[in-house]
Amino acid sequence: MCQRFTVLILFFYVIRNVDCANYVNDTRRQVDNDSRYRQEHPDPRRGRQSCDTDQLEYRLTRLEVQVAEKTENLRSEIREGNRRLQALEYQCAEVHTALDNFKNEINRYAEISQQPQRYVNEDTSRLERRIDNLAKGMQIFAAALKIVTSDVGWISKNISGIVNTTGTLLQEHQNIVTKQFLTNSLVDIRLHQLYPPSHATNYNGALSTGELLTESIPKNCKDILEKGETKTGIYLIQPNGVSKPFMVLCDMDTRGGGWTYIHNRFEGSQDFFLDMHNYKFGFGNLGGEFWLGLENIHLLTGSEVNELLVELVDANDEKAHAHYSAFSVGSEVEGYSLKVLSGYTGDAGDSLTYHAGSRFSTKDMDQDGWSDGNCASSHGGAWWYRGCDTSNLNGRYLNGELPESYLYTGMYWGDFRGAQYSLSQARMMVRPRDTSSSPIRPGGKEIN
Repeated sequence: MCQRFTVLILFFYVIRNVDCANYVNDTRRQVDNDSRYRQEHPDPRRGRQSCDTDQLEYRLTRLEVQVAEKTENLRSEIREGNRRLQALEYQCAEVHTALDNFKNEINRYAEISQQPQRYVNEDTSRLERRIDNLAKGMQIFAAALKIVTSDVGWISKNISGIVNTTGTLLQEHQNIVTKQFLTNSLVDIRLHQLYPPSHATNYNGALSTGELLTESIPKNCKDILEKGETKTGIYLIQPNGVSKPFMVLCDMDTRGGGWTYIHNRFEGSQDFFLDMHNYKFGFGNLGGEFWLGLENIHLLTGSEVNELLVELVDANDEKAHAHYSAFSVGSEVEGYSLKVLSGYTGDAGDSLTYHAGSRFSTKDMDQDGWSDGNCASSHGGAWWYRGCDTSNLNGRYLNGELPESYLYTGMYWGDFRGAQYSLSQARMMVRPRDTSSSPIRPGGKEIN
């Protein structure tokens, strides 16, 4: 059947080729007859010969175009026919193969029905050969397993070495200069170029009208208090070793005065869920809510022991405080860690000692001890997170009782209203420790 169909297709293309050839020959004969007629019957009018020649050239050109078009169409049909022929031949071959397989299966079943015992013996011998091959494969597998075991032992030794090296690297990680540190250092350099240190001769007190000269600028708010300024307000200070002075808010009334605000929140107008750059240089308004900046806090507390006073107010206007007789924040290379914290007294409860020694973390710089995530991102703040927190005074300002889904995310102090409560007000202030105060022993209490 396939052969007959192939012959029919070939016959069709032969007829098409004959038709095309006849068409070309008829056209050529018509052109020759026209030419002979013009030669035997010349036109008596002059000038017509050139016109007849032009007409002939036009018809010849048109004939060539028509022949080319028919030839191209014919070629396309021939190519399509060849493609269909090949597909048909492939299908015929598949049909023949299927028929042959079917015949072989029928013959095999016929033989099995006539001599079943012989085929049972053949199947048994085939099974034995497979069992032998399987045994050889198991031997090869056992040999390969020995090699793998030795390789595993070698890998275990290497992993032990890697673990030891990793431990060493983790110990040295605290002293490695980070990309963030380099970036912030460049910003510092640029700021110092824009604001070079001043050199002048006197100081005129709190910020007000008039020119402020900087040679005798006080180091901190306590220094301002000792110079006779007793009014709470904004002042300019320049701690030891600092080339550029900066402004701070001083409290001259609480517990003898001389306190420098480093943190102040009371209404929720300032967003505290910010990145490390903002927390390093500070943000907000000294006349409202603000964070003084980790770098400034380090400059205030890094070279001498300071006290820390934390004052809290809940939504019912109930107040509490936590006082620490020793407080210091490390440098940027140290991750602005809570380097020194001890000597707690107060009625708010000690919810900060848990964080002692921890680095400061933000949503874009994870330096906490929680291996499964980022405490700052999870709890919506920035703090000296450990894994994670018992206080979070830079958390979200939510003011009051919170649903369980907001646990740990508010501005809270764990021992005062708990982690499912967001405080209404919070402020943190530092002051240099009085040199006449008793020294502090390792347990955190003063030695009398």
